[in-house]
Amino acid sequence: KHVISQNVDGMHRKSGIAQNLSELHGNTNLEVCTICGREYLRDYGVRVAQGTFEHRTGRFCCVPGCHGALKDSIVNFGENLPERSINGGYTNSMRSDLHIVLGSSLTVR
Repeated sequence: KHVISQNVDGMHRKSGIAQNLSELHGNTNLEVCTICGREYLRDYGVRVAQGTFEHRTGRFCCVPGCHGALKDSIVNFGENLPERSINGGYTNSMRSDLHIVLGSSLTVR
């Protein structure tokens, strides 16, 4: 079982299926370290940047010896989808016997 989501509200991850999830457009509550890749799931929206391609949140990684800058995980218009999420989605789709698509026209207007 694998969930591929365009939602950015983090509800799929909070449901407990994080290890089987591809969040194609990111997550408003997820920060990622720019150095070690550690993920920080927050109880609040982490995006503070005003510019489209700005992603740093002003916080830093807690991993000893890392202290890398944290960035939000939101994918804005004009940015590529995250490689790990898109590859996970493709891989699991190819293995699937059934796809269920809910609540989306899969178009941007």
